[in-house]
Amino acid sequence: MNDTELFDPIEVIALFQRGKLTPLKFRWRERVYKVFRINGTWKQKDGTAIYHYFSVHSDGPEVYELSFNNESQAWRMERLRHET
Repeated sequence: MNDTELFDPIEVIALFQRGKLTPLKFRWRERVYKVFRINGTWKQKDGTAIYHYFSVHSDGPEVYELSFNNESQAWRMERLRHET
């Protein structure tokens, strides 16, 4: 697999339920992707901000790494992993 670092701002529809954040769909480069599976989640603190990371699959073989910054309330496409 190849990794491409992007750090692109994205729009996300997410569910906040019982203290848990779950991305459902995201818009990146004028296309909407439905999240079919969340492969993993993790958090990282940077100063006062907490970043919530999500490794997700949509309708293809690519793996998308999304992040949510709790301080700025902004979502980003961090990385794209694709087959070589």
